[in-house]
Amino acid sequence: MSLAVINVHQDELTNEHSAPTATIMANRHRRHVIKKKVIAIGKLSRQLSVLRENPDMVKEIKRISTNGKLPLGTLATGEQGLRHALATLGATKERSDDNAL
Repeated sequence: MSLAVINVHQDELTNEHSAPTATIMANRHRRHVIKKKVIAIGKLSRQLSVLRENPDMVKEIKRISTNGKLPLGTLATGEQGLRHALATLGATKERSDDNAL
């Protein structure tokens, strides 16, 4: 929703037929910075909701992992990413257990 408001305001400014002045350029830069912040907050919100909805899966992945951490990018891909990481780490652990015997 915040991005929609920023985009509408951006369209209004683009429709102006004047040459870009320092103020307009500063506003564009400021709007770009705000847009990046809104996107980052959205990503963090999604990752937090994935953590809250799947705590058992996260604990299992951390337990299986060699360094006790989630693989990079796992939370960003949502529940499907957690399932994929669990399957991948589980298969890797099984292979290493077989090699240890």
